Amino acid sequence: MLKCYPKAFIAVLLILLIKLVLIFLLPITGDEAYFVKWGEHLALGYYDHPPMVGWLIYLMHFIVEDIAFFRLFSFITTLVLAYIIFLFTRKSLSQEKACLTALLFLASPVDLLMSLFTNDIPLVLFGSVGAYLFYLSLEKLSWRRYAVGAGIFLGAAFLSKYFAVFLMFSLVIFAFVSYGRRAWKSILLTTVVVLPFVMENLYFNYMHCWNNIMFNFMARPQSHVSLQYVGLFLGLLLYIATPWGLWMLRKAVFMPGAVRTMVASVLGVAFVVLLVVSFKNKVGLHWFLLFIPYIYMLYAYLDGAALKKLFWYNFIFTLVHGIVLLIILLLPLSAFEKSRSYSSIVYAVKPEEVCKRLEVYGDDELYTMGYTSAAMLSYACKREIRMLFNTSKYGRMDDALMDVRRLNDKNITVFRHKPIRKESFKEVCQQIELESFMVEDATFYLAKCYGFSYKEYKKGFINPLFKRYYNIPSWLPQGKCYMREMYQMKK
Repeated sequence: MLKCYPKAFIAVLLILLIKLVLIFLLPITGDEAYFVKWGEHLALGYYDHPPMVGWLIYLMHFIVEDIAFFRLFSFITTLVLAYIIFLFTRKSLSQEKACLTALLFLASPVDLLMSLFTNDIPLVLFGSVGAYLFYLSLEKLSWRRYAVGAGIFLGAAFLSKYFAVFLMFSLVIFAFVSYGRRAWKSILLTTVVVLPFVMENLYFNYMHCWNNIMFNFMARPQSHVSLQYVGLFLGLLLYIATPWGLWMLRKAVFMPGAVRTMVASVLGVAFVVLLVVSFKNKVGLHWFLLFIPYIYMLYAYLDGAALKKLFWYNFIFTLVHGIVLLIILLLPLSAFEKSRSYSSIVYAVKPEEVCKRLEVYGDDELYTMGYTSAAMLSYACKREIRMLFNTSKYGRMDDALMDVRRLNDKNITVFRHKPIRKESFKEVCQQIELESFMVEDATFYLAKCYGFSYKEYKKGFINPLFKRYYNIPSWLPQGKCYMREMYQMKK
C-alpha cells in the first residue's frame, strides 16, 4: 500500500499518531464505563443490547484492565476496516485507487470518532469482515469455508447490535441481484451458521424479561414525529460523507460490477431504514458506523485527481478535529470554571479525587441517580456502585443485579454531581440530610437517606419501571423475568 501514494501514507501516520494520543488522554465516557461493567458481570446478555462488547472486555481484562487498552481494539478495528475497503475496491478498480480510498477512510473524521470503545466497534468490525467473506463465498469455488466464516462473523455482529440485521438483509438483496440462483447455497449455509447466534440471544431474552426486545422496540421509540430528528439525520450524513465529498461524487463514474451492486444495496437499505427511524428517534452518529465503510467505497469511483484532492481536504478537516481535541484535553481545568458543565468536566477528568472523598462510605450503601455516573464511579473507585431513584429507560442493568428489598430500613447515601432535591426522596426516606463537598472548585452533592422504605420505593419507582419496561406483551412467550419474580409483580 506504500506505493500508491507515499505522501498520503505519511499524512495518515500523523492522524493515527494523534488518535493514539487521544486514546490515552480522553477521560472514560459514561457509556464506556457502562460496558466495562458488562465485562465485570459476564452474562449471556445485558439489558440494552446483545453482549459482544461485554464479552470482549471480559477477555481483555485478563491482559490489561485499563480503558486505554480496551480502546486499542477500536484503533485496530479502523485499520482492519481500511484493509477491507482496499480488498473490496481493488476487485473492480486499480490497486492504486483502492489503496488511496483506504487511506482516505483513515484520514477522515470517522477515524478519530472511533477512538472510544462501544458496542458499535465490534458491530462494524465483525459486520465488515463477515460481508467480505460472504462476497468471497459468492465469487470463489471453495465457497463453503467462506460462507461458514461469513456466518460466524455476521453472527458475532448480530451479538454486537441488532443493526447487523439490516446489513444481512442488504447482503441477501445484493446476492440475488448479482448472482441469481447461484446465491442460494451461500445464503443458506451462512444463515445456518448465523442461527445459533440468534438462538443464543433469543434464549437470553426469554429468560430475562425480553430485555433487548423491550428496550429497543418498546421503550426506545418515540410516540411523536419530529422533523428536527430528520434534519439531524441528514446533517450527520452530510458530516460523515463531507459536503465536498458529496459534491465530487456528482462526477464519479460508477463502473458496473458486483462490488458496486453491494455498496448500492447496503447504502440503500441503510438510508431508508435510518430515514424512517429518524422520524421518531434521535439518530446518533454511532448509528451510521456499520455503514460508513460503504460510504467511503463510493469515493473509489472518482477519477485519480479528484480522489487525491478529496484525500487532502479530509486530511485537513480531520487534522483540525485532532488539534482542537488535543488543545481542549490539555487545557487546565480552570479554563472551564465558568461552564455550566464544570462539575461534569471535573467528574470526568478527576474521578479519583471524587473517589477519595467518598471513601468514608461503605461498599453497600453508596448509590447514584444515573447509570453513567454509577458506572464511572465503579470504574474509578474500584468498587461496585449502583443506581437508584431513576426511571429512565437507559442503562437498567442494575435492576437485574440488585434486590432493593434488602435495603428496607437501612441507611443509604446517594451521590450526584448536580444539586439534589429532598422531594426526590421524601416518601422513601424517613429522614433526609443533604451534604456537599468540593473537588477542584466543583461542587458535588450527597443525600443521606435514613430509614429507607422498600414499600414506598416500590410504589414510586419499581411499579412504574415494571409497567414501562418489563410488562411483557402477551404476543411474546412468557419466560422468566427477574423483575416480576423478585418483586412479585403482576401484569
